[in-house]
Amino acid sequence: MTRTLTLPLRLAEATDGADAEPAPLEERALAGDAAAWEALFRRYNRRVVLVLLARGVRADVARDLAQEAWTRLIEKQRRDQLRLLRLPALAIRQALFLAADRARRGDVRYEHVALSDDAAALLDLEKQLADRSRLARARAVLATCSDSQQRVFRAIYARPGATAAEVAVEVGLSVQRVRQIMCEVRKKLRAVVEDVDV
Repeated sequence: MTRTLTLPLRLAEATDGADAEPAPLEERALAGDAAAWEALFRRYNRRVVLVLLARGVRADVARDLAQEAWTRLIEKQRRDQLRLLRLPALAIRQALFLAADRARRGDVRYEHVALSDDAAALLDLEKQLADRSRLARARAVLATCSDSQQRVFRAIYARPGATAAEVAVEVGLSVQRVRQIMCEVRKKLRAVVEDVDV
């Protein structure tokens, strides 16, 4: 029997006007739109289940794992722990980790589940791509910083052991201003580089 996703999320849809173009589903889901989550589930759940089946998971267990993976993602969104939604990769990764965790705990329904070299390589590739994306966003943020902010950033990260006093002498600013600049730059970087904890 096929299970359908019962979302723990029921929010009224925001209406910005009848003529407004709908946001991409992922953006709407991140904003808490239950209908968007339902649509994403319908669009991608089959692929999540197929990946699990390819890993040797029984069909009924694969459906349960996929359901749990989606529920976990929705719960993370509700707790404001989900800042980026790349699908179906994120749902697949969540389901694979759930399956591997149950296999490690000795549940016989998951005895054949383990990350193969290919699956591990795909997950590693996804991580590398995410890292590159974060790096590109960080570079874009740094490009918007003032010249003095960029000079301080380069001076500190070129010599990680350098003190604020040493950097202040090098860039010709006060120690207090160097510290202030680093706080400002870190705050900007954190806002765009912070990753999703899955």
